[in-house]
Amino acid sequence: MTESKDATSVNKPQKSHGDFSQWQSLSPWSMLSFSFGTAKAILSNGYAIIPIVFAGWKNGFDLQLGLLAAIVLMILLSVFAVIQWRKYRFKLNGQQLNIKRGLLFTRKDEIPFNKIQNIRYEQPFYFKPLKLGTLVIETAGSKEDEAHLAALNASDANLIKQQLLQLQSSSNEQLGAEQLETGQLNSTTANENRIEDNPLEAHRLDSAQVSQSTRLIIKRDLKQLIQFGFYQNNLIWLAVIAGPILGQIKWEDIVEIPLVQYIWTNIVSFSGENLTLQVISAVIIFALIYSLFSLISIIAAVLKYYPYRLEKRLKTLQRSGGVISHQQDALAIKRVQLLHFSQPILARFFGVWTVYLKQVKGQEVEQKAAQHMLIPTVKTAETSTILQHIPELSGGCNSIPKTYQSIAFAWFTRRGFIAFIPAALLTAIEGLDIFTGILWLVAFLVMGLIYLRYKQWGYVIEDNVVWQHSGLFSRNWKRIPFEKVQHVSIIQTKAQKKKGYAYLKLGLASGSLTLPYIKQLDANFIAEKAMARTKYDSSNWI
Repeated sequence: MTESKDATSVNKPQKSHGDFSQWQSLSPWSMLSFSFGTAKAILSNGYAIIPIVFAGWKNGFDLQLGLLAAIVLMILLSVFAVIQWRKYRFKLNGQQLNIKRGLLFTRKDEIPFNKIQNIRYEQPFYFKPLKLGTLVIETAGSKEDEAHLAALNASDANLIKQQLLQLQSSSNEQLGAEQLETGQLNSTTANENRIEDNPLEAHRLDSAQVSQSTRLIIKRDLKQLIQFGFYQNNLIWLAVIAGPILGQIKWEDIVEIPLVQYIWTNIVSFSGENLTLQVISAVIIFALIYSLFSLISIIAAVLKYYPYRLEKRLKTLQRSGGVISHQQDALAIKRVQLLHFSQPILARFFGVWTVYLKQVKGQEVEQKAAQHMLIPTVKTAETSTILQHIPELSGGCNSIPKTYQSIAFAWFTRRGFIAFIPAALLTAIEGLDIFTGILWLVAFLVMGLIYLRYKQWGYVIEDNVVWQHSGLFSRNWKRIPFEKVQHVSIIQTKAQKKKGYAYLKLGLASGSLTLPYIKQLDANFIAEKAMARTKYDSSNWI
């Protein structure tokens, strides 16, 4: 098909039958996406022009020149967007998505369906009034998004998404046979298998039948998302934002502010010379500053995730939410490699977890942040319900373990006393003084932290999964299904071999995990279980 014919497809009527086998053009509204995307890329790398702007501001800013530069930039963005739209084509050919683009140099991408990891449907603020959105396709191992299909209506986006996420019929037939043996194959499951074998089947079914194949797993309200924003990543915001700000503040000017003087006078009158009260006052001030910065992550969490919904549709997990830019993520369940239950120190007070669905290593759902699809503010009791709704992930285990097998104490003895070496050497050379005394104090603190780290290391072996427990002040449980393990390494030193301990390294498509200083018998048992599950069937890896 020629380019002229492609261009005429812009205004063709909507395809009710889902035929995307011929080269398709994007809607002219996609120029908005290209323009805003390019502007966003320029702004995100704007730190490079900060010195230029600062130098211009110091030497006097020419308003007319600035306006002229802004007009030229807008014209260039518009021209670039028109070129992108005119030269962008896509089609679904057999079992792959084909894309071609470019003016002087044509780039062609061929993306097999079975390599697609995530499909995200985004609806930025400029597409909301038009009821359009962008379909973002990501593959395992890619560092950037493979494809953006911009300005699609919800119907076309859903048709394309269903075809891109289709599963192999062999898996469906096997699942159906197992359910028939147990007498559990119902009309809903039959519909799921029919749809997965042929995505167009979804549009031959009644809407009521299709809706039965969608199951709500969990949803989060505004209160829960505020709680999530409060306990998640606040210390990072405090360090990143407060650090540079504190370095630029002229404290002598701050002290002269009447309000600051009033607060300081009240603190002094409250604490006096009592050291305990002074410490309490400092802690309160820090807590107030921390709460102020926590508003940043709270607002970010609400804008990004509200209203949060996680659903299971066919064999995919679909997450939706977002206030300004609505987003729908679709992740094939078979791509999930392990579940990571994370409980930061503040989350421990609330008794909640953040659950990450770690997938094949590469371009994760959270795109630029390189994070995996997550479920925020999950209570311990809710984990069982979540896993029951997704039996493909539960592996026969539907709850977080309450206890774990600790690693050998030798892990601590080989690390806990290393911090004392510099203090001991300097004390032997210089003698005991204030500086060496501080070093000894630091060494004791480091040893204490290493001990806390040691106490958090542990593991639990169950029928189909192994759990890894780790952390320092926070807690982390990682649930590793044996069927997802690609390779196993058992590492031993001579001392470990004598005492019957070993390092066990489990390799998954999402990365590797290590169980240090565990019993050699347990290491061998885990390795044998994992290899037995994957020896004859590696289809569950990715």
